Parts: sequence; C-alpha cells; structure tokens
Amino acid sequence: MAAASNIQRVAFIGLGKMGQPIAAHVLKAGFPLTVWNRTPEKAQALIASGAALAQSPAEAVSRADIVVSSLIGDEAVLSVTTGKRGILAGLRPSAIHVGASTISPNASEKLERLHRRKSMHYIAGPVLGRPTAAEAGQLTTFLAGDPASIERVRPVVTSYAPTIVAVGEHPRLANVAKLFANFLLVMSLDAIGQSLALAEKSGLDQKIAAQMLSGFFAHPALKDYVTRIAAREFYPAGFDITGGMKDVELMIDAARDVELKLTSAEAIRTKMRRALKSGLRGSDWSSFTEIDRRPASPGRSP
Repeated sequence: MAAASNIQRVAFIGLGKMGQPIAAHVLKAGFPLTVWNRTPEKAQALIASGAALAQSPAEAVSRADIVVSSLIGDEAVLSVTTGKRGILAGLRPSAIHVGASTISPNASEKLERLHRRKSMHYIAGPVLGRPTAAEAGQLTTFLAGDPASIERVRPVVTSYAPTIVAVGEHPRLANVAKLFANFLLVMSLDAIGQSLALAEKSGLDQKIAAQMLSGFFAHPALKDYVTRIAAREFYPAGFDITGGMKDVELMIDAARDVELKLTSAEAIRTKMRRALKSGLRGSDWSSFTEIDRRPASPGRSP
C-alpha cells in the first residue's frame, strides 16, 4: 500500500492482456487510478475495484502525476500519445509518462523528443514477462530516462514489476534491453525446437533429449562462454574453431540425412567460414561471434 503522505495519482492507458493485470496491481497498491481503453468494457473489473474510467487519454491523464501506457507497437503508442485527445494533449508538465510497451528504440527516441518539447517527462519502461507474471505482479522492467524521474515513478512501477533494471538516461536503451532479452529468448526457443526436431527425426529417445536440454541451459559452461565472448578472450582455444567447423558440418549433414534443415547451424557455418578467412584460425570456436561484432567497412566483409 502506498504511503498516504506520498500517494501519486496514476493514469493507465491500455488494458490488454498485460495492461489489465498491471493496472490492477497499481490500484491494489493504493494509488488513485484513472484508466482508459479503446474498448471500455475491459475496464469493468477495475472500475468495480475503485478505478475511474475516462473517455479519452487526454481526460485520463489530466490530473495524473504518473501515466503508464501499455499498448501494442509503435503506431498505437504514437497515435494515442499525439492524437487530438491523446496523452500529450492532457498531460501536465510536472507529470511523468512511463511507456511500458515493447516498441522500437527509434519510436522511444521520438516519444522522448515530443515530451521534452512540451517540458514533459518520458521514461521508457518496457516489461519482461508473460501475462501470468503480470497477474502475479512479478514482472521485470527496464527503465531509462531522467534519473530523478525514475526515482519518482519507482513506487508505482514496483507495484507491478518488483525487479527494476535501470539501464541509462536515454529512453531508447530500455527498448534495446527489452529486445536484447526477447532475442535471447526467441533464439533459445529456436535452438530447443531444432534440437528436438533433430532428435525426433533421428530416433533419439525424447526423454533423453528433454533431459539434455534441461541440463544444458543450467550448465556453468554457458556462463563461461558469456564471459569469454564479452571480453573477446578467444586464445588459448578451449575448442579450436577448425574443430568446431567440423562439428557444425556433421550436425548439418546428420540433419540432412533425416530431411531436416538446421537453419541456425547453417548460419553459424557461414560465420565460421568468414572467421577462418579473417585470421581467426587457431582461436576458440566461439570466435565466430566476432563476425557480428566487427564494424563493417566499405568494400570489406565484416
């Protein structure tokens, strides 16, 4: 429950699968809450619990100290923010807008500029977690923007995202961090799917495959590789890139034998070939990651 001497009025914009449970936690924490959603019916449970319903984003934010928006994509966020009866039309100069949506870094920069031109404050705060985590009030959020403004919104944000990672003063960095996290997840999902496909098509017992996958993601070697790759420590080689190239070729061939195309392995093979041509022969097999990290030069492959 928010302290009575420090209660801030909150407006919540967007009551989708994530927005509705997030707003419910803000209300449960004791913050006076006004909500707006394109479909007003989605606000009924919140209204029954004490929230007020506004007829437009501008009306919802007109008396708010903190505004949290949870909308889908760049277009929706920019439209609701800049519309004739949008957030900027009603936001007070002293108020802070927290953007909880997953949007592009460029859109985040634009939102920051639009708010700054009107002497208003924008904090990027995309959340990490599934709707079940939102319902449990156990989301993680990345916050970026003015440090003083981040501290002002922290009590509200903590009500739905107890794990807060402040990533800098430029709002776009929070969106980069969210995309970074989602990229890790989607690539892991792809690796899981392709690994299971190879096991199934090759006749490997699925219980053994699942056991191997579960153990892999908890294996300490992964942390070692994070450290090695982050620091570009490819010498001495734990496993030489030439041997790694050989193993990747074996993976691709084994999959081809069971009519499976390991697209991730083929992409890695391409990078390994480029790494070998660029002078990384004798390095650790993880050195193929340098191909993506090296700056591209005109007329020169990275």
